[in-house]
Parts: sequence; C-alpha cells; structure tokens
Amino acid sequence: MGGKTDLDRVVAYIPSVWKKELEAWAEADERSVSWLVSKLIDKALQERRTQQSPSKVVNMR
Repeated sequence: MGGKTDLDRVVAYIPSVWKKELEAWAEADERSVSWLVSKLIDKALQERRTQQSPSKVVNMR
C-alpha cells in the first residue's frame, strides 16, 4: 500500500470527533480517510468554481 505519487501532501488539524466520523465513513465505503478527504475537497472546489466569476477561478491544469 502506498508508494510514490505526484500528489502534494496537506496537513490539517481537526477535532477528534470529526476524525472518528471520517474514519467510520471511509471504512463503510471501503476507502481510506485520505481518499475521502480528497474527494470532499474536490467537490467543494468544484462548487466554489461554479459560484465564482471566470476571472477569479484558479486554473489547475
């Protein structure tokens, strides 16, 4: 499991109750917490992009 990746690492400090909830959610979906958090961030960024004017959106590609 694991290995080299071209992805960047982000560290966040969250309440332990959030971590436990994320762990339960990830386990129920048979995914890692990292994968789940990545998908949640992706969804939030997509929603933010649709709410912003095109000149304020950061081009990620």
